[in-house]
Amino acid sequence: MDQKEFSMKGMKKLIVLTILVCIASMAFVGCKKKAAASGDNYPIEISVFIGSGSQPSPDNKMFKYLKEKFNVTFNWDILVGDLYQKRGTMIAGGVYPDLIEINETAFIDAGAVIPLDDLFDKYGPRLKAHYADNWKKMRHTDGKVYCMVNYGIIHGVEQGAFYNGSAFWVQKAVLKDAGYPKVTTVDGFFDMIENYYRKNPNVNGQPTVPFTVITEDWRAFELWNPPNFLAGNPNEGNGVVNPSTYEYKNFFTMDISKRWFKKLNEMNAKGLVDRSAFTDNYDQYIAKISTGRALSLFGQQWQFDSTENAKADRGEYIRTMAPLPVVFDNSITPKYRTESIPNLGRGFGISVSAKDPVRIVRFLNDYMEEENLRTMQWGIEGQDWQYNAQKVPYRTQQQRENWQSQAWQDANRAGLWHGMAPKLEGSFSDGYPSDLGDFYPEREGMLRPEDRELFAAYSVTGYAQMMAAEPLKNNIWYPTWNMVNPPDGSDAQIALQRCEQTMKRLLPQLILAPPASFDRLWDEYVREMEVTNNIGAYEKYMTDMVKQRVKDWS
Repeated sequence: MDQKEFSMKGMKKLIVLTILVCIASMAFVGCKKKAAASGDNYPIEISVFIGSGSQPSPDNKMFKYLKEKFNVTFNWDILVGDLYQKRGTMIAGGVYPDLIEINETAFIDAGAVIPLDDLFDKYGPRLKAHYADNWKKMRHTDGKVYCMVNYGIIHGVEQGAFYNGSAFWVQKAVLKDAGYPKVTTVDGFFDMIENYYRKNPNVNGQPTVPFTVITEDWRAFELWNPPNFLAGNPNEGNGVVNPSTYEYKNFFTMDISKRWFKKLNEMNAKGLVDRSAFTDNYDQYIAKISTGRALSLFGQQWQFDSTENAKADRGEYIRTMAPLPVVFDNSITPKYRTESIPNLGRGFGISVSAKDPVRIVRFLNDYMEEENLRTMQWGIEGQDWQYNAQKVPYRTQQQRENWQSQAWQDANRAGLWHGMAPKLEGSFSDGYPSDLGDFYPEREGMLRPEDRELFAAYSVTGYAQMMAAEPLKNNIWYPTWNMVNPPDGSDAQIALQRCEQTMKRLLPQLILAPPASFDRLWDEYVREMEVTNNIGAYEKYMTDMVKQRVKDWS
């Protein structure tokens, strides 16, 4: 090869190399510019497992807001079928969505979710501040925090007049027909229901359901919880705590439960109990209440909340439910309404399979900025509410009607996300309530004539005061229902599992049996619960947990 040929080839190589270096440099600069432009806000699709709900519409404006504001979209895995089976399958497979709804400790105990402590310290200062007063209570038994509590984190003044806890719920149509009586006892409650039922055997062309309850899957606690409240106890889950010794005793086999189920047995003999309640799934339960033919039920309002808006959308608001603090007799003080508490152990956890935990925490930290929360909880300014000239927020009548429409809510609010996500309750820093509907002028403006008449008849401002003038002060350990479940395979866990199976199997039989057979069947039920199932093992575990909580929270 001569020198000229070499020089020509060398020059060509140099030119090609120079071009490649330039292209690489431009690409690098471009990437840097893109990274700088997006910062920590690069696009992410977050996969989510959640226990109930419906897939949101692709046109839902609040999910569009989340995408535009935070560069976040969601892929929803909504439970179909049995929760325990689904959870067991997920744990066995060891692969999870990014976020998991936590409502018991099973996912935590299985190592399915990661600790949040360090992530919040580094990337979530707003989240850490939001939970600061309750961080100690949020710790799992290993001292770490895994669950982002969804409700009960109160900032400022709590201003709500609403109540969505346990109660004996009855249609406003029934109360109006009876002349808005003061119903305090379970006997008076069923007398009122029976009187209306005999006069109205059909509602909207369908057979009237005097009294119903949900008994499917984990929601079945609504079937066996009533005697605790009827006896004047606050919601301590499956038992009652001795305030002096901290001893925990289940109420499933107490005389108060026998009294309640005997009452249901008698009511069933009179045709007042919904027999299909013992076979219906949750969707069937919701569909039944939505028709307006179910006159009453026992439960927590969030279990059937969607049915209320459905009835209102049809123009049948008179068939929505009002709560009553019913007890066994007038010597008992009802203790349904208690001070708000953090909903410990309920909310989202970040799974061990999460593809980008840091990005998720950064999103949630930005999400918790006050004006973002205001948008999520009040709606979009200028569309769902606005300020007047005096800088006072308000809604037009059309905006109020939208807010009370289930169809509108489904299309315009991110309920599937908001219900389980961290949120502010109480008041914003400017003093306005976290729910604009709790601002007095708005609350008054949104009151329907049926509610105005109802509240005037009982001299109250809302559902909360129908349950009690003021909330009950909580004991230091309260509540026991959010304590850590017994470890899998332990005597306490096996006992509780067997007892729940027994209750689901035998309590419907007790209720539906001929009255003459009730006492015999009750004795068999108690024997199975106490002897065969060894419920004492669960009581011992819970007693230890109560004592430990008193020590930790004192």
